[in-house]
This record gives sequence, structure tokens and C-alpha cells, in this order.
Amino acid sequence: MHHRAHPGLGLSSLSSASSSQTPATRTMNVFNPKILDASIRDVTAGLSDEQKADVLLYAMSHLELERSRTLIENAVQSCLSISRLPAPNAAKARLMRAKARLAAGLRVGARQDIQAVLELQPGHPEAAALMAEHVADPDKPLVQPHTTPGFSTEIWREIALWLPPRDLKSLLQVPHVLSRIASELLFQRIDLHLASEKRESQRSADILTRIITDATFASHVRTLRVFVPGRETFPITFQTGMLSNALPKLTNLRNVHCSMRWKDMYSVLRVLETISHRLTGLSLIASSLTGRDAPRPSDGTGELRFPRFKHIMQFSYHSTGGATTQVYDFLVQNKASVRYLSLHNPNWSFPTEAVSIRNLTHLDFQGTFPSDSRAFAEILSNGHQLESLRLECILECTASSQFREFANALPFLHHFAFSLMGYRVNDHDLFPAIAEFLKGRNALRSLQLTVPSADWALKRLGYDATVWGVLPSLTSLKTLTATLPKDVAAAVAMWLVPRGVQALSLQALAPVNTIEFVSQLRAGLPPRLKYIGLTHFHVEDARSVIEQGFPMVRIARIDDDYYTVARGNGGTVQLEEWPKGRTQYNARDWLDCYGCAEAEWRDPTQFL
Repeated sequence: MHHRAHPGLGLSSLSSASSSQTPATRTMNVFNPKILDASIRDVTAGLSDEQKADVLLYAMSHLELERSRTLIENAVQSCLSISRLPAPNAAKARLMRAKARLAAGLRVGARQDIQAVLELQPGHPEAAALMAEHVADPDKPLVQPHTTPGFSTEIWREIALWLPPRDLKSLLQVPHVLSRIASELLFQRIDLHLASEKRESQRSADILTRIITDATFASHVRTLRVFVPGRETFPITFQTGMLSNALPKLTNLRNVHCSMRWKDMYSVLRVLETISHRLTGLSLIASSLTGRDAPRPSDGTGELRFPRFKHIMQFSYHSTGGATTQVYDFLVQNKASVRYLSLHNPNWSFPTEAVSIRNLTHLDFQGTFPSDSRAFAEILSNGHQLESLRLECILECTASSQFREFANALPFLHHFAFSLMGYRVNDHDLFPAIAEFLKGRNALRSLQLTVPSADWALKRLGYDATVWGVLPSLTSLKTLTATLPKDVAAAVAMWLVPRGVQALSLQALAPVNTIEFVSQLRAGLPPRLKYIGLTHFHVEDARSVIEQGFPMVRIARIDDDYYTVARGNGGTVQLEEWPKGRTQYNARDWLDCYGCAEAEWRDPTQFL
């Protein structure tokens, strides 16, 4: 940030003030260390564009070509954009850029600039010398790259930022600056699969070796995800040793995800705590098997000691056992900074005292709400900034009154999920109250409402047509995941779904004839549907189910299996099943490639 010269701090004003009070020979200390930068900026502010170009060209002549090509590229481009730039200055600018490009090995671009200089000043001796030295056949026509405009590296980087990982991988083979940019962007997130199958283990070992030996490569890494199968037959002492040596090299590391046994995780966290990196994201899952096939945390926090981080903004912790003390202490430690929180443990209650709900923008909680719980009221009354709220409950309290009490809460809510894992209460007004809470929320983009049994939920919790009837008021809804109410016919239900929905996931009510069921849905489906998910349906022939019910979608998910939907000869539906490696760890990235990024809830390994 530049510092403008202040009248009370500048040299001239001090001189004038002191001349009347002290001898002229008295020395002065300049208070502002940026006074020179500020003075240069202030002096050039009054110059014309042509005069500013003179100053810029003079300054560029002092730069090292090998280390300053990007600066020179941008500076020259800004000079050449001046409509009245004198020909000598234009020639000087192009000559500087030609030298910088030659130093970087970009001979085609350099030749273009040298030829431009010779056109501006035909007898230019230095340009002629460079042409003779670096161009083997000056008379040979220059090959013009028709498909890649001569943008600066910064512009190419901005373009590449919009590309999905699949396209970035393709660019790695392109002989262009985009190859290096794609490599840097791809390796901002690194996945390590330790003690996995041989190919993945070798790949992870190669990456760790590269991190340890190549500081430039290591500096690009922002997110590190480590997956370790929780099987005792795979000791990973050697791999964790390599990881411990690599972590200090990741100087720009900001997010870490660990999915492994606690005894392995403990050593990783201990190393993280000793290095000076300022992490902002931490995600921990203790499991016997990792990935989407079996993300079932198994062991508790017995030996785990949380690092003394105090600036965590995103924190995820998934487990099925262990005491709450250490986790809650860690949350208190980061209470002022946490914005994204994902806690999954079916035995725990919501940590109201350990979390500053007012600071949260994303909350994902799975746990128990005991009979005396006021957690719903706390979340609704204090979560003014919440954009995303996901609650997976074992319900023991009467929650309907709390939703009624704060029916207009959470004004910035874009994503809402309420899923019952189990309940030990009769609250007939629960889902009517939730429907009233949701009614008319035009900013809502994602909605999930699921129950373990539509039949019992209708009798005990009021999960009826009232819930489905609120859907037409959600005009901006793009993603819907729901259990169809018992008293709503399938054909009628689809006509109530907002027409803008692009991703639809349905949970089976009870054993049904799947082909017949999806055939009833088809007529009322939203016209822009891209994604369909079917859970707990009996599907013997996936292709027939999609062809009968959802031929327009691009992606289909049946339980844990994903398919790309294509059209064959004659318009017949063809399915291509995704490999397990894609679905286990990178499903969201691939969904994004097909325009279905919001089809599923954000995984805790996917940092914001």
C-alpha cells in the first residue's frame, strides 16, 4: 500500500518549519519510510501519459530481465496502449520486451517485437544485431499463433482460474505458458493416499519427494488432504515420516484434511503444531475406511491432542466416539475466528457455549438434541449471518415451538437441510412449523428434508402434504433432496417442484415398483433437470430406470453409484459408470464439470 506524503511528515514542510527556529545546518530524520515512493508517485501524477512513459521506460532499464519479465510485459503493454506514443519510445519499449522474452526462451514473441522495432526504425543497430544473433532465417515468414492471443501471464492466469480441473490437466501437455499456470493451479490442492494400493502409494511418495526437494513446487500448495485406510495391516510409519519432513516445506499451506486412524493423525497434528504456518482450515475424520464408500468414523479422541491453533476459520470434525472436552476446548480457542463449522457425532449435543453462532456463515451439525435442548432457538436467534444450515438430528425435544418462535430468522439463508436420523418424541407440528419457516424464501437455493420413514413421520411429526406445498414459493430453488410425503401422489408432487430446480434427489418411501414410480414422475419434472439421485430404491437395470424416468439428465446417482448419461444412436440412453476413485474423493469436482456443483452438500474435505 502506498503512503501519501503528509504535509507534516514531508521533507520540504519540515525544512520550512525549522528554518525560522533552528540553524540551517541542523540534520533531519525522515519520519515516513515510504516518503521516496510517495514523492515519485506525487511528482509523476502531474505528467502527461507520454511523459509517464518516459519515466517508466527509464525505470525498466534498471530491471533484471531474467527475473522481471512479467513486470516488463505489463509495463510495455501499458506504454504501447498510449495512442500518441513517439516512435522512438515505442521502439525502445518493444526492444526491452524482446530482450525479456529472449531471456525467458520465448523466441517467437521476441522476433515479433524485433521486427516491429525495425519497422519503426529500419536502421536500429541493436535490433538488427539481435535479429542476426537469434533468428536463423530472418526472411522466413513468421508463424502466427492463430489460437493463442498474446496476453500477459496475468491475463492467462485469470482465464485459467475459470477452468475445471479436467481441462487444467489437458493444458499440462500444451507448449505454452498455460502449461505452467495449469500446473501451479492443479497443485494448489494435493491429495495423498498413504498405505493404499501400490499405484496410489507410489504417486503419493513421488509428490512428497517433490515437495521436500523443490521449494518452488512446495510454495504453490494451499490445501493438503491426506487419506489413510484404517486397517492395522498397513503400517505407515515410513509414510508419516516423509510427511513430517514435507510439511515444513509447505510455506503457503492454509488448509489440511486428515482422514485416518487417531494414532496416525496424532503424529501429523503434532508436526503441524510445530511449524509456523498459519492454517485457516482444519478437517479431521477418524475412520476405519476412508472415502465415500465407508466414511464411518470408528474410534474416539482417546490419544488425540488438538494443536494450539487460534486462527482457524473452517473446522470439521467427524467421529462416532470420544469425549467432547478436547474438541470443545479447541472450539473455544478459535471462537472468534471460526466461520465454517461441521461437527458430526451422533452422541454429542450442540456445543452452544463453545461456538459463537453470530460469527458463523456455514453450520453443519449432526448429533442429538436432548429433551431440554434449546439449541434450535439459539441457532435461529443468533445465526444472523448464516448462509448454509444443515442439521442431522436424533430428536428428543419439541422443536416445532422453536421454529415457530423464530419463523423469520436467518435472512441470508441460501442452503437449508433438516434430516432426521431418529426421534423419540411426538411433535405433530414439527414439519408444518418448518414449512412455515421456509415459506417465501426467495433466496433459498438448496433444500433437504428427509425422514427415516414417511409413514411414521406423517403420524408423529406432521410430515405431510403441507411440507410439499411450500415448494412453489421457493422460486430460486436449484437443488431439492427429499423424502416424498406419504399423502402426496408421485405425479402431483413433481408439478409442485419449482421449475428452476436442476438437481433432484429422492428417497424411497417403501418397497415400490421403481420403473412404474419414475414413469409417474416424468411428466411433471422440471424442464432443466441435470441431476437425479435415487436412494433406497430397488434398481435392477439402471439404464431402464433413467430412460423411463429421467432421460434429460446429465448425471444420475443410484445409492453410491454415479453415472454419466449420454445419448446413443437413435436417442437411446447410455450410462457410463464413474470409477470408484472419482466418486470417493473427487465427486464434487466432477459434478462441477457437468454443471451440477450444488447437487450435493459440500463435503468437509472441500474447503471454501
